[in-house]
Amino acid sequence: MKHILIIFLLIVSNNNLISNNRVLNSENDSLANKFLNISEIKIKGNKKTKKEIILRELDFEVGEKISTIELNTKISDAKKNLTNLNLFNFIDFDIKKNKNTVTIEIELVERWYVWPYPIFEISERNFNVWWNDFKETNYSDFSRINYGLFLNIENFRGRNELIVLKYRRGFKEHYQINYKIPFLKNNQNLGINTDIEFFRRKKTFYKTVENNLLFYENSQNFTSKDLILNFDIIFRKNVKMKHKLKMKIFHTSIDDSIKLLNPNYLSNNSNEGSFIKFSYNFIYENRDNKNYPLKGNYIDIEASKNLSISSPIKHFELYSHLEHHHILKEKIYLGSSFRSRVTYKNIQSYFTNETFGFNDYVRGYEYYVVDGKDYWLSKSSVKICLIKPKKFIIPYFKMEQFKKSHYSLYFSIFSDLGYAKNIQNFEDNTLANSIMWGKGISLDYVTYYNKMIRLEFAINRLSEKGVFLHFSNPFGTKK
Repeated sequence: MKHILIIFLLIVSNNNLISNNRVLNSENDSLANKFLNISEIKIKGNKKTKKEIILRELDFEVGEKISTIELNTKISDAKKNLTNLNLFNFIDFDIKKNKNTVTIEIELVERWYVWPYPIFEISERNFNVWWNDFKETNYSDFSRINYGLFLNIENFRGRNELIVLKYRRGFKEHYQINYKIPFLKNNQNLGINTDIEFFRRKKTFYKTVENNLLFYENSQNFTSKDLILNFDIIFRKNVKMKHKLKMKIFHTSIDDSIKLLNPNYLSNNSNEGSFIKFSYNFIYENRDNKNYPLKGNYIDIEASKNLSISSPIKHFELYSHLEHHHILKEKIYLGSSFRSRVTYKNIQSYFTNETFGFNDYVRGYEYYVVDGKDYWLSKSSVKICLIKPKKFIIPYFKMEQFKKSHYSLYFSIFSDLGYAKNIQNFEDNTLANSIMWGKGISLDYVTYYNKMIRLEFAINRLSEKGVFLHFSNPFGTKK
């Protein structure tokens, strides 16, 4: 399968969303070339979500004169935008025309927004790595488990605000307070995000050898601690484009033994260090569903400057993430993505050199870790819809947020290419500085609340074969 390394630099196209929406048929409508006046926009089902949050996602308004052809396009775009808010399980548009006027009715089914639940999760890079380690201990070692409490309040105050409170113990302790306001009350274009996180571990990886992590463990004391402060200013001029100014303050401390095992861990001959990171981030979002896209484009470009506080981390880096998805024919979809990072400094601290094996990976190499200051990653897949999105009612559920669900099933053929440039410690890590490829097939089950299960069979350049289990969009990243 041929790879597409760079799909586009900037592709802006209007794609009609496939849906059950009852919109005007411009081919059969006698008024296709005439203008209609939008007389009213009715919204139903928004029991909590404020009306202005919904209207913000529409590229049309009451009193606007618009052709039926343009209206159909804008309705499709509006459904994309509302879908990607992740506030609604179902979204339907009903267009009613009367002579030269048109009424637009939007019917919504809201999600459940408050999620207090216990944490019980594996603490590993992916499920397969954890399962292999668990199997090697004869299924007896439960140390790599995280547990605790998590409170996620979505759509706070009905304004799409987010509050996150996390208390997690176990293998990798994590404490977090996050408050995101996408739109300030008096300014629909400006938002802020504040986040405080604290991590600590009794077992910390300190080096990569033969494409695997080496760990140092101290059962009595914590071997590493991280404190992270984030503050973002978000500017959204229109429904598709977003600009962010970001500031990150990072402080880490490590056990003296880690410094001895890897003097380059912090690069300052110390067991602690701090730096501050300033970033500009541009995002263009035009996918039909960012959690499992079938149509549309996505652009994410970020330029960052790291400045030293008490560590020698002061490099400039440029990150890019591009996606393109379109319909080849009925029930067959092509998706491609390209991600890259360029760092303008030759020598870096070990813990800033993460590349493949964590958030980004070449499929088929889930067991390996590849470090590098620069990288690129290309992913392509052809998806065949086996079961179109089906709606169904869950028996015995009376709450509207849960009783109506949907699911779909896709078969995928994929091919990935990746390359990581490593000028430090590459002698023992043979996957760096060489092309990595992986290809295979997958079965993707997609359902409501952004949940999916992806079962993959992959083969890599090393002729290794494996079955891998994932729970997220293969084109996505946790960046």
